[in-house]
Amino acid sequence: MIRRFRDGDIVTSGRQFLSGSEATAQGVFHRLRMFRGEGFRDVSDGTPWFQSILGKTPQGVAETSIKQRIVSAPGVALITRFRYDPDLAQRRISVSASIIDSRTREQVAISVNEDLI
Repeated sequence: MIRRFRDGDIVTSGRQFLSGSEATAQGVFHRLRMFRGEGFRDVSDGTPWFQSILGKTPQGVAETSIKQRIVSAPGVALITRFRYDPDLAQRRISVSASIIDSRTREQVAISVNEDLI
């Protein structure tokens, strides 16, 4: 179970927790947004944005790092579609993927679009 969010705020009424494919998708989304070293319990956890994705890293290496982060998320069986679009001129990255949820066997779409500071 993962707590629901609406426009960045925690939902405090009605159905407060996600389950099934929705929880898997949200888990992958938050997993990608967590920078390596950001966690207080395990500083080795997190997406290696600065270490092996952004900057002068070859596209193939960056894609492999992101795919490894997605596949290692709880509830993910495999990636069926993947796209990573770095737009360094606009300082923006986009990651979109479709995964198969290991519990429900449903296909789930994930999309992360971030402005780089």
